[in-house]
Amino acid sequence: TPPPPLLWPRSGREMAKSQTAAEGDLRSKKEALRAAVREALAQRKVLKAAQVALRRCCNRATCVQRRKKARSQALHVARACLEACRRQGRSLTGARQRVAAARQRLQEESRLAAEAGAELRAARARRRLQEEAVQKAFANRDRARTGVKVQALLLRQLRAARAAEALRTRRLQALEAKQEAQRRELAAKQRAAAAQLEERLQAQRRSFKRRTVERAQEEERARKRRAKAFAAAARSGEPMHADKFHRRAAANDEDLSGQLSELRPRGQRHDYTLVYLHQFCLDGKSYVEWRPHYFFSATKLPHLRLKVTLPTAKAIPITVHDGAEQYAWYDYKTDFEGRQEDELDRQSLRETQSHIFSILDREIALLNGDASRVFLGGASQGCCTALHCALTYPRLLGGFVGFVGHLLSSSPVPAKKRNLPIYLYNGREDKTMRWGWVRNTYRRFDDAGYTDVHIKVEAGVTHEGPKNKEREWIHDFLSSRIPKHEAVKA
Repeated sequence: TPPPPLLWPRSGREMAKSQTAAEGDLRSKKEALRAAVREALAQRKVLKAAQVALRRCCNRATCVQRRKKARSQALHVARACLEACRRQGRSLTGARQRVAAARQRLQEESRLAAEAGAELRAARARRRLQEEAVQKAFANRDRARTGVKVQALLLRQLRAARAAEALRTRRLQALEAKQEAQRRELAAKQRAAAAQLEERLQAQRRSFKRRTVERAQEEERARKRRAKAFAAAARSGEPMHADKFHRRAAANDEDLSGQLSELRPRGQRHDYTLVYLHQFCLDGKSYVEWRPHYFFSATKLPHLRLKVTLPTAKAIPITVHDGAEQYAWYDYKTDFEGRQEDELDRQSLRETQSHIFSILDREIALLNGDASRVFLGGASQGCCTALHCALTYPRLLGGFVGFVGHLLSSSPVPAKKRNLPIYLYNGREDKTMRWGWVRNTYRRFDDAGYTDVHIKVEAGVTHEGPKNKEREWIHDFLSSRIPKHEAVKA
């Protein structure tokens, strides 16, 4: 019977019980093996005795056969003597007696030979049976020996399993102890880190409160300074932040056609220039006299070294106004009242383009030829004109900013200006240049693959306002294009 399969116990008690049972089975199997060995040895002794008896029977049968043969030869000789006496006519009595005696002896030997043959066959049968018994005994011995080997192997496996389980238990205990120590150490570190973090948080909270108070005090002082400056400006009649610039306005108040006004940073050299084109029918001088705060912010751009060039368009006859002269960057041939783009006079646009190019050349030269520090922008008709000039100017400017305008259908969109930063601001409630068709003109930038176009459309904004929306957009553009470390000096 094959041994049962080895099933690893789950607990130490079960493993010990299994090992004890296996040891008992091994002892019983060893006893059975010793008994099988004794039985095999005894059967082998019996087999040896049967083999000795068989040899004796064989020897006896051989001797009987020899005597039988000798008796047969003696009978043949006696018969030959009887036949010779008969031919010679001698007395037959002695010869006949010898023949009868030889025949009787032959019969006796034949009986003995038959008995010896039967005894030999019986001995051979006993030997064959004994050989089978010996083979069976040795087979039992081999089975018992195999059982002992299997049981010993099972016992070794159980002992190895128990040793492995004991080793695993010791390792688990050591690992648990190590993990517990690490957990305690980690908990201690976490408590220390939490305490340190809480301490840092308290310090940062105190620092934040202190900075908040200081910032509030500084803002209060700045507010008071601004209020004082605004009151002084109101008493003197000067616009807000007029003291931050050297203002140079056009000299002739009656005819501003083609004249140039400027705002220069007071007491320092300028690092950037914005060329800004006014709206239709307005002029650049008004920005210098009444709106210098459009280009300065005490909070967003407190120390911006920016020069603002404010040209005034030439007074030209406007076709749709029956030839009345207005300050305009180009002539309008149609007036669709904001429903679509008006038709313009390209000759007047080319003259303005040449004039703006000369201004840009001069301003770039004043900045050592660095065109990236010169910006161009405008509002309404000034936006359309400035955008046309920025796209057709031979060099790449630092940026463009436009308010409540659009891209003229006659303006090209060259691939070499694909990286020009363009900032466009429009109002959703604009009735003069309605967003419904203005946005279609901006789609030409996407079709041409321009990568730096920023379009901002605000609800509630019309073509004329609200008030200071143009200033807010100008500040947004300047703070986006001028690096803070250059705009704000410590």
